Amino acid sequence: MNTTLTTDARSPRRFGTFGGVFTPCTLMILGVIMFLRLGQVVGNAGVFYALIIVLISKVITTLTSLSLSAIATNTRVKGGGAYYLISRSLSVEFGGTIGVVFFLAVAISVALYVIGFTEALVGAVPQLD
Repeated sequence: MNTTLTTDARSPRRFGTFGGVFTPCTLMILGVIMFLRLGQVVGNAGVFYALIIVLISKVITTLTSLSLSAIATNTRVKGGGAYYLISRSLSVEFGGTIGVVFFLAVAISVALYVIGFTEALVGAVPQLD
């Protein structure tokens, strides 16, 4: 008797709501720059107010990610990803405008991630300074 589980090779593997939408959105919003500057926030505002700031930020991030997850799971996402979702949810006019801003935000975030990586690397290995 064969007890091994077999998967159908024709069915595509899907990420789902949490792994495919919620986690990437949260990671995009809570980027490396926030964690590199957290020490400065604590130094200027204090531990209590820094925790309040992070808590409010996390609530806003969670609500944003859940709303995008709801939009993504209610429609079939074709080519274009986030741009397709924005244009289908709002309209083509608003989708194009927000799509351009979204493109610029992603392009700038790449530069910020590179800067954050190099700061963390130099902090971990001081000989690279």
